[in-house]
Amino acid sequence: MIREIVSHEKFIAESTASFRYNVGIMSAFASIQAVLQDVSKGSALALKLSEFRLQQEWEGLVGQTIAKHSYPESIRYQKLHLVADNSIWLQQLVFLKATILEAIHSVLPDLGLTDVILRIGSLPERRSPTVRAPTSVSADPPILPSPFATALTKSLTNPALQVLLAQTITKALSQQSPPPILEKT
Repeated sequence: MIREIVSHEKFIAESTASFRYNVGIMSAFASIQAVLQDVSKGSALALKLSEFRLQQEWEGLVGQTIAKHSYPESIRYQKLHLVADNSIWLQQLVFLKATILEAIHSVLPDLGLTDVILRIGSLPERRSPTVRAPTSVSADPPILPSPFATALTKSLTNPALQVLLAQTITKALSQQSPPPILEKT
């Protein structure tokens, strides 16, 4: 009986110490961006999030003038595929490859880009950032996750988190329309 009490007290002491440790780490709420980065490390979602972040921060990385004539289209096989709007800017970007990679590595060091692939093409229409007014919490109907979002979250072990993240991704993808495809005339 005494052994049971001692082992029970030891278990409580270890659990309390473990709880205190976790509370110290989790004392503040993490941003959704931080949670998504932790969940998606090493997956296709992480690459797409990095690609999107690069597209959003492109003007800040390379400056307004270069951003006006170029666009980071995609990242494939550790190579940035960059679109220039004409041959003059394509040539200029050839000379700036190392500088562009350096700027990207300073912001996204985990991306590990090794090269920049250039091509001439149409740039997406530039959108001015819109400021949304805070919306009140409403009882929206549950979102049915898209197959794409479900596939991205299938590696998660927590089913509840998997469903919530898939719903969040589906909602985010449905709210923002893709840039229009401009055809050359």
